[in-house]
Amino acid sequence: MAHPSNPPLSSGVVLFTQGDTSYEFFRDLGAGRLGERVLLAFVRTPQGLGDCVVLKCIPRPQGEELPEGFPLTRTRLEEEVRLARHLQHPRIARVHGLVEMPHGLCVVMENLEGLSLNTLLSVAQARGRYFSESFVLYVGAEVAAALDYAHTRTDEAGTPLGIVNRDVNPGRIRLGPRGEVRMTDFGVALSRLTGRVATSFPRPQGEVLYAAPEALMGDAVDARADLFSLGLTLLEFATGRHLYDPSHLLAEAVKARLSREEREKVLVASVASLGLKLPPFAEDIIRCAMSYRPVDVERAAEGLSVPLRDILHTLLRPEPSERFATASELEGLLRSRLAQLPPYSGENALREVQQALAESENQLWDLEVPDDEGGIAVPMLDTPHPDEIPTTPASRSGSRKLALKKRHPDDVTTVPGPGARRTGSRQPA
Repeated sequence: MAHPSNPPLSSGVVLFTQGDTSYEFFRDLGAGRLGERVLLAFVRTPQGLGDCVVLKCIPRPQGEELPEGFPLTRTRLEEEVRLARHLQHPRIARVHGLVEMPHGLCVVMENLEGLSLNTLLSVAQARGRYFSESFVLYVGAEVAAALDYAHTRTDEAGTPLGIVNRDVNPGRIRLGPRGEVRMTDFGVALSRLTGRVATSFPRPQGEVLYAAPEALMGDAVDARADLFSLGLTLLEFATGRHLYDPSHLLAEAVKARLSREEREKVLVASVASLGLKLPPFAEDIIRCAMSYRPVDVERAAEGLSVPLRDILHTLLRPEPSERFATASELEGLLRSRLAQLPPYSGENALREVQQALAESENQLWDLEVPDDEGGIAVPMLDTPHPDEIPTTPASRSGSRKLALKKRHPDDVTTVPGPGARRTGSRQPA
């Protein structure tokens, strides 16, 4: 059996077997958030080659002494598998199980086809026009439904598990080849799962750029933090603008908004984050999260309909108590607004994505594409959707840039996936 921690691996190499099922290496996706190696592999059974799956692998240490961090990484992966047993939902990627091998440990996960919102935002920016309000409402409602399911899960005794995803962002939401919307990962979720190891420090566990203010400040978080992160995601996806990267304010103006008490809180949170492997812009994000105001939300949501702006205003309140109380409430409002527009379904969403891909086809070869997305073909050019939002991407520091990673047009027949990511936001599945 091949050792998944020792590069290089060749396509088709058998990583390990379980009974009459073998897992053949296909592609290396790099390091995961816990230091594990993330791989794509094909499943082969006596019936032939099957689906592609994601493997999160950690090698078993050689010798008697365990390296620093290994026990915690192992525990976290084991907890991810245990929690996944409570997350059997069509809008959430499945975790198939944990495999013990002589040389390591692997979590086997479903590999989702389709394109992430991160990719689609880059596509929208490449063509100079964002997706329709119907698309935004549809995706938001589907994610809210998945979050409501997770937030309300209980254990076998009926005790609430208190699950908080803590990593809702455009890279973790995917539109599939049939227009289905799914969340790809609950790997850093908070829960009250029995025997769970507590997070060692209260800090953002996922993508810092989409964390709620209370998470950035080191305060306790609950389900409403996920709703705030979804609000940031929908706002950026609809307009290309982000509250934590205000293009209309200089750094000095952001600081000037803070009271003395707020400046002290920012300082405490920034000092506490030192040495925690947060990105270099984390301090700026913390300051912006403390200083933004309702007028900034209104400015960022400019060009959207009043109902959608109202939803975003409520989602993006700094105080959790002023946001929607539950994901179910949010889902209901999003679907109610969607019902006021022409009929829209997953099939419509897929056609709209295909239309965007066709319109930006000349720029697609310049996008940096991760290896774990794909399956949506570029069709012949069609007419644009009537309620697409013609918002020009804002020019701002830290904005998405299209990476110059050239491909020959004959290399692929479908568009495999996400657009350029922000520096430091590598997100393997």
